[in-house]
Amino acid sequence: MDKFIKYTYKTLIYVFILLLVACGDNTKTNTAEETNIKIHRFECDLFSGEGAPHFTMMAKKYKEFYFGFCNDILEIPENRQDTLHIKELTEFIHHPSLIHLKHDVDSVYPDLEPIEAQLTEAMKNYKKEFPKNKVPYFVSFVSEFGFANITYDTIIGIGLDMYLGKDYPIYPIIEFPKYMSNKLCKEYVASNAIKALAISNYEYQTKDKRFLAFMLFEGKVRYFMKKLMPELPDSIILGYTDKQVKWSKFNAHDVWSHFIEKKMLYCDEPAKYMRYLNDGPFTTAEGVPQESAPAIGIYTAYQIIQKYAEESGASLEQIMLESNWDKILKESNYRP
Repeated sequence: MDKFIKYTYKTLIYVFILLLVACGDNTKTNTAEETNIKIHRFECDLFSGEGAPHFTMMAKKYKEFYFGFCNDILEIPENRQDTLHIKELTEFIHHPSLIHLKHDVDSVYPDLEPIEAQLTEAMKNYKKEFPKNKVPYFVSFVSEFGFANITYDTIIGIGLDMYLGKDYPIYPIIEFPKYMSNKLCKEYVASNAIKALAISNYEYQTKDKRFLAFMLFEGKVRYFMKKLMPELPDSIILGYTDKQVKWSKFNAHDVWSHFIEKKMLYCDEPAKYMRYLNDGPFTTAEGVPQESAPAIGIYTAYQIIQKYAEESGASLEQIMLESNWDKILKESNYRP
């Protein structure tokens, strides 16, 4: 009897070890599958058919994004007789300007493999930093220049018509300024999707209306981007030209002194400080030269967050959860 118990016990241990190994392998496989990103091309599916069966299939496949596209992007009013918005979507896919736009998108993006490769690497880092978080579901779409990105819970939408290249002839016609159209290109697709992920995950932290809080939130978003995409240059992360990055580095001390002298850090009136966070050809604020980079508050905040990370040794997850802005500033020991 004793021999039988010992044998059974050893057998159970052996089986348990085998199960552990098997589970371990499955976990790795599942993680690999989860982070192997495929961008689901909503626009291709949408334009590939029509009629009730087609739109029923679309709603079943894309679920929340399908109805978000109808309600939020196309702003179709609710219709209890046509819950799938068949009439409006049929008009959308048959509109001449949309057919032309879809053709342009297909020409620039016959496939999305390079972007999927970037996002796959980013999501591998995301799972390392946030092992409990679900990897987003990425969807591409066209909206006739309405949205570059849109998010729904763990869905990240990518508006490909907003990334057709700085020389795309329609952008000037619809009065997109040059500084904006310069960033409507392939280089920004993956990085802006990661930026959208950061904002959607942590936008609840923007209740504090002080300049310090707003700019440090923007700094955390850029730090998040850099940690997930470490090969990404600061010019893409910040939306700057190389010249503007150099200007920001060279003038970091003067910019910080400007904020202190103007008593901006604790200002809680957005009308007074948003000029330091808004995009543009340069920072349009009194006392800031026209050769400046745009949104110099974001550059400053990005440096503060990097310094805080070095000083505190905190993980990316800890940094993103920390919303005590005064603590971050103090413990960063930021002295440009």
